[in-house]
Amino acid sequence: MAARWLHPRRVADGRTVIIRRAQPGDRHAIQRFVQSLSSQSRYQRYFGPLRALTNEMLDRLVQADEAQCVALVALAEAQAWEIVGLAQYDAVERGEAEAAVAVGEGWRRAGLATALLKDLALFAAATGIASLRADILRENGAALALARHLGCIVDTRSWSQYSVQVVKPMTTPLEICAPVQESGRERRH
Repeated sequence: MAARWLHPRRVADGRTVIIRRAQPGDRHAIQRFVQSLSSQSRYQRYFGPLRALTNEMLDRLVQADEAQCVALVALAEAQAWEIVGLAQYDAVERGEAEAAVAVGEGWRRAGLATALLKDLALFAAATGIASLRADILRENGAALALARHLGCIVDTRSWSQYSVQVVKPMTTPLEICAPVQESGRERRH
């Protein structure tokens, strides 16, 4: 997929975002976004008391090799195009990747996480990934509900005291609307 890929979206609550690949110039904006999340949101996303991303984490997000890692950012029109959401996948085994998403506090239950994950699935499918999986804290009811909404399967072998793993086979695709190229040419709708 194109490195300068853009996907304008109107999320479920009517607000407008542009979803695009993270770029090297996004390092500081991504760090600001992560630091703006509540401590609970950071814990639910990173499974620990993370306050800021390490340089290695930032490098992986912005210098991604599509076969290994893709990070998407959502930029909000109403917030001077600041990052309000971040989704990524990391290849963990051949044909399988681990996906994760975080959205800003004011964007919860607005449809942004769904939009980010659907776009992330485009990249996964294009690079030959057969399934996406995610570890979700058992206490994170919103993320578990989103996984069910997207048709994920709960991997019953993964149950632990604190988390559960969900799997989305790419053979049962998400309802995906293809992106538009930056030049404005539509690929398909």
